[in-house]
Amino acid sequence: MTLAGQVLARGYNGGSNFAHQCPARGSGMEKQFDPNEIDLVRQLPESERTLLERHSIRKRYPRSTIIHSPGDLGGMVNFVLSGRVKIYNLSACGKEIIYRFCNSNSFFGVAEIFGGEEREVFAGAMEDTEVMCTDKQYFENLILRNPALTLTVMRILGNRVRQAHKAIQSFVFCDVRTRLAQLLIKLAQINGVENPDGTITLRNRFTHQEMANMIGAIRQTVSENINHFKRSGYIRVAGERITLIDLASLKNLLDD
Repeated sequence: MTLAGQVLARGYNGGSNFAHQCPARGSGMEKQFDPNEIDLVRQLPESERTLLERHSIRKRYPRSTIIHSPGDLGGMVNFVLSGRVKIYNLSACGKEIIYRFCNSNSFFGVAEIFGGEEREVFAGAMEDTEVMCTDKQYFENLILRNPALTLTVMRILGNRVRQAHKAIQSFVFCDVRTRLAQLLIKLAQINGVENPDGTITLRNRFTHQEMANMIGAIRQTVSENINHFKRSGYIRVAGERITLIDLASLKNLLDD
């Protein structure tokens, strides 16, 4: 079995191990699944997975490589085999806005199947990344043959719409400190690993600039608020690894 097949089989035969990395009930954190981490073809029979691999090509992208840009033709659906991909855009003045991250076992480039021929966002490799690329026409036929896959795609796109609505509401009504607290709580829910002492460490590393780009703020303001959270005993930071210590206090900021 090729590398792509091994990755597919690991995700679909036993389910993604992502659920086991989310906080347990004892942490008081409600477990959530990141819609961008859902395996689109988990429910496919092995024969379909084999065909999917045969109709796909594998590409390697070094760190900081742009995979696609706005205006590019959206002729491929992409499955991350290894590495990490950032989906983002740039404002007129060049400010980066991060929409989401795609880790192993997640797809990107799906929206063009249902509307529009051109990419509207950037996709960039955050580290050395390998991607399995599937032709749009073949993927369209695949979802037509597998209604469960169609429902999964609809759920993912629906979740992204809801996330966009929540982000707009947050930008309008919340200050940077509140938006940062919201982000840390969300990342802990979908990206956190519970420690024996009940604290929650984010599985992936996020720089202050990346967090600023996710909440529409500047890096200096995010750094100031991260330091405030550290002094207040809400979080602990080791390098770029963040651990939530006092989740209740972070949640209280959302109610102020």
